[in-house]
Amino acid sequence: MPKLSIMVLANEEVISALLGAMVELDGYAPVFPAADEQPFAALRRHRPDLLLLDCENDLAWDAAAMRSIATGGTRVLLFSAMRSQREIEQIAARYDLAAFVLPVAFRDFTAQIGKVLAPPSDARAIGA
Repeated sequence: MPKLSIMVLANEEVISALLGAMVELDGYAPVFPAADEQPFAALRRHRPDLLLLDCENDLAWDAAAMRSIATGGTRVLLFSAMRSQREIEQIAARYDLAAFVLPVAFRDFTAQIGKVLAPPSDARAIGA
């Protein structure tokens, strides 16, 4: 079974590399836009299961783009290295998303990823 993929869209290369390494350590396949690639083109090319989106990225402030991502089936988890947890949660609430701030402990990071990628709680196990 192929690994779930997680696209990292960070404004800073160092943050992108750090989150990519954490994604890989958590057992997922990290993917990234090419250097000159627009976010939507990268999303179409990779079709990730989850998008880790820097809330400072223009995409996070474009309501139409965020709706388009959601209807395309990619889940989104916002993050910020510049804002408080309260601020990022207020931004995330606009789209009914989860969010975290950096720095983040690996255990907290993996818990956030697990919650976002978990199947809906009303899903039944096969054979149940």
